[in-house]
Amino acid sequence: MNEIFRMKNLVPTVKFLITLVLFLNVKNLDEIDKFSELAVALLEFIIILELVRMLIEFMFSDENRIRMRLMIDSTIIFFIRDIMLIVNDTFDSKKIFIILAVIAILIFFRVILLKFSPSIFESK
Repeated sequence: MNEIFRMKNLVPTVKFLITLVLFLNVKNLDEIDKFSELAVALLEFIIILELVRMLIEFMFSDENRIRMRLMIDSTIIFFIRDIMLIVNDTFDSKKIFIILAVIAILIFFRVILLKFSPSIFESK
């Protein structure tokens, strides 16, 4: 059974379809009437897609570990979505700058993870 669901055999279309079903169950698309709400909905879809990728990789990989890269990517997208929500509701520059600082720190950690990835050390 594990052979069927290996990451190499699992096509991205299946991940997309799982994400689409989850997203349509969570989000009511009839409420979207502005472009900014559409952008927020698309960011929410990307967050769900990243979480599905992370879950599938964790469940069906040989190492059974969650990659930090996927966690940081989904967190960055989540904070970008929050900025969009803050700008749409009330423009609070203090909150926006704090979230931008958190995003900058996460991007710094993402670069560090690329440089010092465990897979690089395991291949040596």
